[in-house]
Amino acid sequence: MKKNAFTLIELIAVIVILGFILVIIMPTLTDTLNRTKDKLNNTQKNQILSAARNWGMENLNDNTNKTDRKITVKDLQDSGFLDDKEVKDLKNKTNLQDNTTICIKYKDNQYVYYYEGDTIEGDKKCTK
Repeated sequence: MKKNAFTLIELIAVIVILGFILVIIMPTLTDTLNRTKDKLNNTQKNQILSAARNWGMENLNDNTNKTDRKITVKDLQDSGFLDDKEVKDLKNKTNLQDNTTICIKYKDNQYVYYYEGDTIEGDKKCTK
């Protein structure tokens, strides 16, 4: 008698082994994906700040009142300093165009750009 197929026990053993491998790999894979999302969010944040600096170089000059200002991601897109595509936080999937503000503070004879809610050198947070 020839044996051409796997037995049920052999198939179950393979499935159990694959399950163990999956249990070992999943936490590492999830951690890697989360770190990648964090890096992409930081890159996106730096691009938005860079666009705000470019906007400031063109729109803020020595004759401008040196008061604190705010600009939104949508404003940067509308003025052409940032690509007109949807900007999302990759971790929580929120839309950054609607609720992200860049604060521009005049300090020590220069403009400082930072995200709303961030603090700079112990200064009060920029709020809406």
